[in-house]
This record gives sequence, C-alpha cells and structure tokens, in this order.
Amino acid sequence: MPKVMKFTDEQKMEIAMDLISGKMSHSEICRKWDISSTYAYKLKDRALEILREGIGRPTGNPDPKVSQMEKRIADLEQLAGDQALAISYLKKNRNP
Repeated sequence: MPKVMKFTDEQKMEIAMDLISGKMSHSEICRKWDISSTYAYKLKDRALEILREGIGRPTGNPDPKVSQMEKRIADLEQLAGDQALAISYLKKNRNP
C-alpha cells in the first residue's frame, strides 16, 4: 500500500521554489522530499501559474473582470428582488 504524505502549503512552496530556482536538479528534489517526478512538476506548474496571475497587479487591487462580475451579480440580485416584490403585489391584489 503506498504511503500517503500531505505537505503543508509552506512545504509545497519550498519544493516549487527549489524547482524554479534550479539550485538542485529535479531528481535531487524528488529524492529529498520523497515525491514523484509528476507531483514535482504539478507543484512547479501551479506555482508558476499563480505567479503569472499575480504579476502586474498590485496587491489589494481586484481583477477588473471580478469587479465587473460582482456588479453584474448585484444588478441581477436587485432585479430578482424587484420581480419578487411585483409578483407578491400582483398575487395579493388579483381578483378571484
């Protein structure tokens, strides 16, 4: 039965940074942490993806697409509330 290892986020970051920095070879890092080559590549790819997403956007500034979507959601929630009120009013005031 294969052993199950769970790494903390800090450990995963350390593994990814070791891979990205090139201080050690890929196989040395895999041996050091007792991980598969596939898992090491996944950690590295995920770290690079996070870096790509974050570069160019100052901390605290939301992504413009997220802001647009949040506004759209608020508008749709308002519309749904207005429609619910209109339906309730019409049900109360309809003639039997």
